[in-house]
Amino acid sequence: MSNSEYPGHRRAVFFVRADLPAPSARRREALEEALRNLVDAGVLDDVETVVWDKRVCADSPAESTEENRYEDFREWAGQAHVSLAPFFDTRECYSTTTGEKETHLVMPTMCLAVCEGDELVRVAPHADAGGTESVTECVERLSSRPDVLRKEATRVTMAE
Repeated sequence: MSNSEYPGHRRAVFFVRADLPAPSARRREALEEALRNLVDAGVLDDVETVVWDKRVCADSPAESTEENRYEDFREWAGQAHVSLAPFFDTRECYSTTTGEKETHLVMPTMCLAVCEGDELVRVAPHADAGGTESVTECVERLSSRPDVLRKEATRVTMAE
């Protein structure tokens, strides 16, 4: 399928935690290879891997990059009528600095965001009444039916 069938630059951003155990690291490598194959096949124009923290303090007065991304993902999920839970979660944790309880946003081990231009059109993992879509399933869907994201796409403009 040609990139010309899509009005904008279609790219994927693959978010991963830095501290993956060996089985998850192998899965990450396989998914990165599958995403590179989608670029070679013309399904995606570009793919980027971004390492993110396992969790970020949601109580901090300064918003983190992860929190901003999560807000974009939440907006997309609301418009797509899907849920990011339980893949993204909030937990009460004790600060190692102050000893006080803080609310932390816990990021999934792996997450895939697909964008067309500046618009977010898919986030995996997510859940709906019919089940879940994992990162692996999203990549497989792109591989087998790259047009499906276009038809099902719910668009959210990504914040810079």
